[in-house]
This record gives sequence, C-alpha cells and structure tokens, in this order.
Amino acid sequence: MTAGPGTARFGLDDGLRDVLAKEVHERIECAEPLAPDTHGAILARIGGHVLERHLPGRVVDGLREFTGSGAPALIIENLPRPEVPPTPVDGFCEEPPLAVINALHLGLVRLLGGVPFAVEYENRGLLMRNVVPNPAAAGRTSSWGADAEFFWHSDNPHLPFGEPGYDPRPFVPRHLAFYAVRNQERVPTEVVPVGEVLSGLDLETRRDLTRPEFEIGPPASTGADAPGPLRDVAVLEAGPDGRPRIRYDQGTTRGGTARAAAALIRLAEAFENTAAERFALEPGGFLVFDNYRVLHRRRAFVPGPPVTARWLRRCYAG
Repeated sequence: MTAGPGTARFGLDDGLRDVLAKEVHERIECAEPLAPDTHGAILARIGGHVLERHLPGRVVDGLREFTGSGAPALIIENLPRPEVPPTPVDGFCEEPPLAVINALHLGLVRLLGGVPFAVEYENRGLLMRNVVPNPAAAGRTSSWGADAEFFWHSDNPHLPFGEPGYDPRPFVPRHLAFYAVRNQERVPTEVVPVGEVLSGLDLETRRDLTRPEFEIGPPASTGADAPGPLRDVAVLEAGPDGRPRIRYDQGTTRGGTARAAAALIRLAEAFENTAAERFALEPGGFLVFDNYRVLHRRRAFVPGPPVTARWLRRCYAG
C-alpha cells in the first residue's frame, strides 16, 4: 500500500484494536439486533463513544480536522475485524451480524462530522453498499463488478454540488467512507487528487472544463429512476472555499461542443499521466476521501472463492 503526501494515515496496535472490539461488542450485546437503516443513530453513538474514549488524541483530532484540512484522503489501519458471514456476492446481506463493524464505521463517520445517507434509486435505498464481485454485474462498470475496468470517476456526478447545511441526498456525495471486511485478492482502490491532475493541464483546458458545455449521465450502478443526466453543466468549478471541485465519470461524461469534447480528451490524458495513490485495504482498514476533490477507480481483477471474496463496506457521508 502506498500513500502520498497529504493523506492522513494512522495505524492502531493490536491491543487497542482488541479493546475496541470487546467494548463495542459488549455494548451491542445489551441491545436488540441493530441494523444501520433502522438504528443508524444508535450504532453511530455506540461506535463514536468507544472510539472517542480509546483512540489516541492525534487520531481523534485527525478525524475531526479531516473535512476542513484539504487532505485528499484519510486511512486508519488495524481496526477490529470480527467474525463475519460469507461474502454476500449477490450484494445484500443481513445487517445485525455486522453490528460491530457498522458501529465502528458509523462512529468514524460521526467523528468526521459527517452525516451518513443513502439514496432511493441506488442499492435498494440501503445505507451500506457491499462492494463485492457480484456475478450478475459481469461486464458492467460497477462497484459490484470485477472483470470490467472501473474508469476514473466521482460517485454520482450526475447530481449538482451541494452546500453545507442542506439535505445531502439530492447532491453529489461529499465523502465516501469504506470499511474493509475482506481483501485476500489485495485489490487496491486508486485515488488521485483533482489538484494534481489539473496541474498537468494547460490554462485553456482548465478554463474549458469550467464552461457549462457538458452532459454527465448517471453511473451504471443506479436504478432506472435515478435523476439525470445533468446537462449544460461544468465539469470543474470552484467551491465556497475557493478550492476546485469536480464531478466526472469517464464513462458517462460527454462534451456538448467540440471544445468541451477536446477538453475531456486532454483531461483523460492528464489522469493517465498523474501518479495515483493505491490503497489495498486490509481487513479492519478504514478509508475516507473527498468525493468533490478526489477521483477514484478500481482495476479489473480475478475474485477469490465466493465465500471469501473481496468485500468492502461503503457509505456516503454529507
């Protein structure tokens, strides 16, 4: 695993990992079966309390400062990895057996200051997305795929950008937060900060990307009732803090003019010429990145046996 400058990275020792697992398990044992879509606030409270109580101050501070820091990504390694069921390669599973992982996942999002959310037209409207090699998604560019190349993209770029204080669901998700359950295949999630990509573009191309001359369609993972495509919009714009933010999917973004189409070609070339960070998450690894300012992809791979195949858990956070 490699992490470039700007990524906030923390690792926990085995003793702390075991303390976190034990205390979260004890607190969940005292409650009814908990699932994130019906008891998300309770799980976040349990996980957030235990994490804040036991994590070193520098880790808690890193989480709280991340969203305003400008850092492209944050990773915590060696979090608890309790016993779990076989990988749900059809994409869905019972949630109560994953309560410890869900409490930690949502607790970390809480410490980040984020609000986890789902959208109705994707993943059956469920909060947690199981990123698994689903045979039904063979040949499709999807987080459920394995054999198809996953282009550089931001998640749900067919939506407008949101601003703080609004319901996050109608907008591009601000953050993506992953918790690794299994990854014996050692498949990395690759990320690249938009600032580094833009530094490889000439001024004219950067200006062209800010013109409202593009159409951005929904990704293949969304349902037929997904909004979009978004027409006559810019790919690149400045956020309220003045830093650039991007909405882009190499597979669904089209230029509405010759100038816009040429800018997309140069943008794709810049991605290929920019060194990406590669995170092959181990079980118990947590990764969060800014979906406005980081593009990500996953290469095609050969999954392991279905019961132990790669399994990440993902939620959106506004």
